[in-house]
Amino acid sequence: MIDLFASAEESAAFTMATIRDKPVRVPLLMGMVAIFPLIYGYTARIYRGGSKPPDLSKPLELFIDGIRLTIVSFIYALPFIGAIIIVGSQGDLLLNLITHAESGLLFSEIGFVFFLIVGIILLYAVVILFSMIGVIRTARTGKIRDAFAFSAILAHIRRIGVVSYLSAVVFYTIIAFLVSLPAGYMMELSLIGYIPAFFIYAMVTVFAARYFTLVFESGLSDSSNQ
Repeated sequence: MIDLFASAEESAAFTMATIRDKPVRVPLLMGMVAIFPLIYGYTARIYRGGSKPPDLSKPLELFIDGIRLTIVSFIYALPFIGAIIIVGSQGDLLLNLITHAESGLLFSEIGFVFFLIVGIILLYAVVILFSMIGVIRTARTGKIRDAFAFSAILAHIRRIGVVSYLSAVVFYTIIAFLVSLPAGYMMELSLIGYIPAFFIYAMVTVFAARYFTLVFESGLSDSSNQ
């Protein structure tokens, strides 16, 4: 059973150590946010475990690890992207269905659109749940194919606990949303606002990587490192 608050507290302490132990690391991480393969590479190092924030040495390795995780994330996003494109291409038809639908009927055109939207949301949720474990598996083994070993991923989720894992994802989503709101607002104000915004995004990224590493490790068997 995952202790959500203890995991969040430990992840927050890990994030603070990233700032406190080597302050010079902070502006570098902020710059890496703009070059996402590099920030992905840094999260890969966090995903591999360890109680201390990893260093930023060997930037080429960071970049390669980041490219690997980018590929995995993109492949996982394809079903959701495809669904959005299909729905978007039929926007006029859907609008026409809603406009001329009979209200109050569950299986009317409005009902169809409603279930379509719910289906897309569920697809997105499934992609997120599987991709998070998949990405960490790839970060630890260096093999892209390990991100798509669905039977192993499902077994890992069961060891974590389906309810516990869902709770952990929802809990993090709420925290990330609340913390990221000020960053979006700052970026809208002026170009200067990008500086604190990138700081927030960098720290949220470090927090998320450590948080989901703890969630992942709660489902590790004694003989497994994936």
